[in-house]
Amino acid sequence: MNEIIELHNKMFYYLDTFTINNGRKVANQIILDCLKKDMVESKMRRVRSAYLYEKGAREYYAKHGTVGEF
Repeated sequence: MNEIIELHNKMFYYLDTFTINNGRKVANQIILDCLKKDMVESKMRRVRSAYLYEKGAREYYAKHGTVGEF
């Protein structure tokens, strides 16, 4: 839920640079789409890095026959 609030705060921050006219509606949608895409990519980066770390650790411990955090 915090991510959605943060997304809307950023959107309104950028949207405040536009004057109120018909272009503001278009800009609103473009900014919102870009921020959503950025948020998804950021989340995927975090998930991917955690997965790769765990995979590498498992392989290392299996290779050396030790027990680690997995």
